Amino acid sequence: MGTRHLICVFWKGRWYIAQYGQFDGYPEGQGVKILKFLSVACNIDNLKSGLENFVYEPTNEEIEAIWAECEAWDEARRAQTNAWERNMFGINQLYPSLARETSAGLLGIIARTSRTEDEGDAEGDVEGGAQGPETKTPKKIPVCLQLEFANDSLFCEWAYVVDLDKEVFEVYGGSEKKHDRHRFKDVGDEQSPVPAFLCSFNFAEIFLMKNNSEFLDKVEEASNERAEEDEEDVDKSDIQRHATTTGVPLWRIEQDRLDDEDSEGSAQGSP
Repeated sequence: MGTRHLICVFWKGRWYIAQYGQFDGYPEGQGVKILKFLSVACNIDNLKSGLENFVYEPTNEEIEAIWAECEAWDEARRAQTNAWERNMFGINQLYPSLARETSAGLLGIIARTSRTEDEGDAEGDVEGGAQGPETKTPKKIPVCLQLEFANDSLFCEWAYVVDLDKEVFEVYGGSEKKHDRHRFKDVGDEQSPVPAFLCSFNFAEIFLMKNNSEFLDKVEEASNERAEEDEEDVDKSDIQRHATTTGVPLWRIEQDRLDDEDSEGSAQGSP
């Protein structure tokens, strides 16, 4: 299902990953995938190693070359068959780290690259330090930081942040105004909206989770609380506008509202 989202990794005081995704952005989809990845301790170490040694941001010229290569792949495939298959496109097959369908899968791609290097070193340790013929050299992984998507309050429905410094996994849903301590406070200008924080999970907590329901229940509870707070904010804004328009004091409008609620409650309780 088309649910646009952003998956980010923050480490050593900066953003390493800000991956735009277009499908299954709900907590039941990408959220659970990230949770499962983080629940395996070695994945975190491999992710750090991969980020440090294999991930890079391509230049504009390199991006153009990548797209040209992918288009050539697509043309070659079309020459062979007209059959449509999901993800059978050049960008998915050659550079999945740049594909909109990859989403949380990028974490696994990076971690596996680091693991492949370690396995290659172990297999290639022969006399004199030479590598054996079967050793594979991991391919560098291009990524595009798309942090500006965090300011798109209409289309950025969910955002997930893996903070490797604080060892926490944060979940964001909807949007809100910036404040000084917000995770995305430096993304966009001062007036740009940012994803609304819902809840977070430290890595130790994730390791102890028995099933996905513990994660999903907490996200749902936080989301419901957020919705109630937003509704209260809307009510207050409506009252303020009404007071400004009519000249009626705020205290009088609020008192009338409470009286109306009391009257409705009394009517419902009458026999």
